[in-house]
Amino acid sequence: MVIIREFQDSDAVQASVVYFESFKTYLKERMDTDAPRPAEYWLQSMRRNTTADYDNISFVAEEDGKVIGCITIAAALKRRLGTLVRIGVMPGNAGKGVGKMLFAAAEKFWRENNMRKIYTCVSSINPGAIKFYESCGFHTEGILKDHFFEGVDEHQLARFL
Repeated sequence: MVIIREFQDSDAVQASVVYFESFKTYLKERMDTDAPRPAEYWLQSMRRNTTADYDNISFVAEEDGKVIGCITIAAALKRRLGTLVRIGVMPGNAGKGVGKMLFAAAEKFWRENNMRKIYTCVSSINPGAIKFYESCGFHTEGILKDHFFEGVDEHQLARFL
């Protein structure tokens, strides 16, 4: 059974593997590392950080004591703009609803924080992710040409809540 819970520091090593393996499915030779980033990298980016104006949180999907998916999101509280920073699911668990479960936790967080709109971007070379976001109600608002990688466009996606 898959459970969704808030990220804990002890999840950092497993989260590193999840993001590495999921990003590798579409980035392939564009990966700038041949191994998952150190846990310390993910601790800094996934730990909860709350101020009067900003809140970010990460959730993990856990099955049988193992992290199989992660999502990191943010909320600009005064602007009421949510951001889906990154999401990843272990390739063997893709297509089984884990991403939808993680997104549901994110959406609950955004609604509790009264967000009016949520935003993300996705590489044009990741059609599976584009399809996933569209199934979650996102629409393309723009294209960033040659953004993170030369020859790879980024789709700016958004959804009003």
